[in-house]
Amino acid sequence: MKEYVIKIFTKELQTKFNIQRKEPISQIEDAHKEIIDYLGKNDIEWEPNLLKYNAGFYITYEEVNNGGRQNVTVLEETKTRV
Repeated sequence: MKEYVIKIFTKELQTKFNIQRKEPISQIEDAHKEIIDYLGKNDIEWEPNLLKYNAGFYITYEEVNNGGRQNVTVLEETKTRV
C-alpha cells in the first residue's frame, strides 16, 4: 500500500487528508474516487486559504514515505554563513 497526502485549495478555503492505495498515482485522475469519497464526509476540516488567488480551485498530491527521514543534506553550513 502506498500512502498519499491530498491537498485541496479553493479561493478561500483549504484542506488536506491522507489516502492509501494499492496502485501508485501517476495523475490526479487516478485518485478521483478517494477524493470524492472524502468530500462526501461531514467531518472535513477546512482552514482559511491565505494565498487568496483568483482561480477556482486546485488539487495536489504527494507520496508519503511513512514519515521516515531520508539520508539527504538539505543545507550545508559554509564559512560565509557562520
